[in-house]
Amino acid sequence: MKVLIVNTLYSPYKVGGAEVSTQLLAETLVSKGHQVRVVTLTKETRRSQSEINGVEVVYVPLKNLYWPFSSTNQPAWKRLCWHLIDLYNLRMAKQVEQDLLEFKPDVVHTNNLAGFSVAVWSMIKRHRMRLVHTMRDYYLFHPNCTLFKDGKDIPIQAKSVRTWSWLKRHMSKKVDVAVGISHSISELHQKNGMFSNAKSAVVYNPVPTPKVKNNTGKPLTIGTIGRLTSEKGFDEFCHISERYNDKGVRFAAAGRFASGVLGEQLKNRAEKANIDLLGFVSLEAFLETVDIVVLPVKWQEPFGRTVVECALAGKLVFVSSKGGITELIPQFANVRNMSEFERYIDGLDGNSEIKQVEISTSLSEGFSLSNIACQYIENYK
Repeated sequence: MKVLIVNTLYSPYKVGGAEVSTQLLAETLVSKGHQVRVVTLTKETRRSQSEINGVEVVYVPLKNLYWPFSSTNQPAWKRLCWHLIDLYNLRMAKQVEQDLLEFKPDVVHTNNLAGFSVAVWSMIKRHRMRLVHTMRDYYLFHPNCTLFKDGKDIPIQAKSVRTWSWLKRHMSKKVDVAVGISHSISELHQKNGMFSNAKSAVVYNPVPTPKVKNNTGKPLTIGTIGRLTSEKGFDEFCHISERYNDKGVRFAAAGRFASGVLGEQLKNRAEKANIDLLGFVSLEAFLETVDIVVLPVKWQEPFGRTVVECALAGKLVFVSSKGGITELIPQFANVRNMSEFERYIDGLDGNSEIKQVEISTSLSEGFSLSNIACQYIENYK
């Protein structure tokens, strides 16, 4: 089968879990004998092509006002114009058409579409090709893709959401199969008028089981990993450290701060709270230095890749019950709600030893690359 995958970013560009999941899927499809081409954005001005682990990767220049995935802050008027262009960007659809005609895929699988816009859906159906779309964020509802602003969720019935989603809701009728990376995100789209003509499916993200050793060092270490921002709950992690670091417990954080004033404020608070800032390190390196992982996210996380990664590694993980994470808590004995954290930590001291949990083979295989790829192949058919 020839599969054309469209995603906003792809290796070496990376912002979050969507890029990781898309790359893992593409490479696993290749390992199963399928021919895969990925079309993705580049900040360069010219189209280029490469091959990464057997996957053809085509990088197309973004036809919009600026490259949005940098630390440069743009003025409000320019951001608004960027998003207005991104509602239906015909110039990007024409670039994708080149690959539709050249590659002649059996199925086109779109994922994150910021930068490409839903105009690519019209182009795909103009050529009468089968279209599968995976919902990995909330882009179809709101330009910020998170439905989270000023420390709280944006209501799905908010005027801004209705305004930004009107055209995308109409265009979603072109999709043949709509895949959610959790029941939560799938149901949210369906209940609010998206993909009215599509077959619905839920396929979790592929998550390889990390191979890590138990942390045998002292003192007891509590860690968090990911973007060190408010929506990821890093301010809550700082609060926890401020409250408990006098118990002889070490706190560590792996990841990067956002640019700007808010990022600097969080960094200063973390330093005052004696949090060991590890910077950007591999998941395995992080897990080998911590006993307990705390992920107090505030936004409606569509899936929760980091939750699954840390849980499959056997770590005790405390999480906020938000979005797709609500579906993960019952599946893992070592994943617990944040509401249980204080009672648990109050019973520990700096010399407590937390043993890794043995994860069943059937549970880890449920998130395996092969299993997830096979589910997508069935949806492609």
